[in-house]
Amino acid sequence: MKLDLTEVAGNIGKRHSYEIREECVEGEDLKCTEPIVGTVEFTNTGRLILARGGFSATVEMECGRCLERLIVPVEVKIEEQFPIANLTALLAGHEEEIPEEEKEPLFENNVFDLSEFIRQAILVEVPIQPLCNETCKGLCPTCGRNLNEGPCDCPVVVEASPFDKLRQLLEAKEEPAE
Repeated sequence: MKLDLTEVAGNIGKRHSYEIREECVEGEDLKCTEPIVGTVEFTNTGRLILARGGFSATVEMECGRCLERLIVPVEVKIEEQFPIANLTALLAGHEEEIPEEEKEPLFENNVFDLSEFIRQAILVEVPIQPLCNETCKGLCPTCGRNLNEGPCDCPVVVEASPFDKLRQLLEAKEEPAE
């Protein structure tokens, strides 16, 4: 959803509240299970549009160890600011050029891309490696069985440590000489 904030941008002190009730912008990196709900208020501070509010969402993810599906609740607090053109230039019908480092791709020509902002905010808030529970045992590296459902029949392979030779030398040194 794109919001036209021209009226807010043209009047210092002007405020506009928006109730967020959006379906999730799903992609390969994000899948929501419920609509995103919240509020955001846009305020013109003179040179900036200040966005304040918050929203909540529930995201479907995979456990980082066992790959089971889990639902992660996400709460996002919004407190962002976006540069706007000079007020007198805006009223005169032409915009002042904003320096490249200050340009905001989510807020161009007084149009705010709310859907993309929500998508980015959710991606920042979700855990990098979510777990179904703290004691998740993960998958067997040999057969792929979920070890939370019980042990597998794979033989336990003990890999040689690069420090085995050092351990042997230390053990030989500790043994009493005959």
